[in-house]
Amino acid sequence: MLSQPKTKGDFESFTPNDIIVLKREKPKHSDQKEDNPENSLQEEATVLGIIQILCCLLISSLGALLVSAPYSSHFKPTISTILMSGYPFVGALCFAITGSLSIISGKKSTKPFAMSSLTSSAVSSLTAGAGLFLLADGLATLKTASRGCDSEREYLATLPYSMYYYSEYEFKNCLLTSVSLTGVLVVMLVFTVLELLLAAYASILWWKQVYSNNPGCMAAV
Repeated sequence: MLSQPKTKGDFESFTPNDIIVLKREKPKHSDQKEDNPENSLQEEATVLGIIQILCCLLISSLGALLVSAPYSSHFKPTISTILMSGYPFVGALCFAITGSLSIISGKKSTKPFAMSSLTSSAVSSLTAGAGLFLLADGLATLKTASRGCDSEREYLATLPYSMYYYSEYEFKNCLLTSVSLTGVLVVMLVFTVLELLLAAYASILWWKQVYSNNPGCMAAV
């Protein structure tokens, strides 16, 4: 009896009557996709970019709050120094640009985009470092300025009874302003530290991509 030509992936099974039965192996389906460096890079870059843009929005919003919020003369030098430095707005804009470039570079895996992301990440690291120093100094100065509220409280004892309640209101307002400004600066400081870590990590990530020896990780220009 003639046997049919064998195909790849087939194997023979002999029955007692010497009849050849061809059985085709079932293709193996893998539920897990093979790891793709480009997809991994895109996801990582997108997450980094989104978090950096969120840091930008939060820091700039708190900066706008500092501009519009009223505060006593005790805290004016400290807040003015932070605002005049431009960090809440210029620094936040730098973070937004870096985050946007990171998202684009993840989708467009080319060397020019990676180099742009590397440069912007390095600039963001320096900006966040300067902002960290500025905010830490601002918190220290704010703590010193808050002592003016305590001096006002001591001054209450020397005032006539008719002026006591007005001065008590001024003291509570000074204390509330001190707590509010401290909270705003602490939140800005936390997100500045987060941005510093993200920018430093992104700098390492894009540096590896720019100087990678694996041509599959990045398209040639």
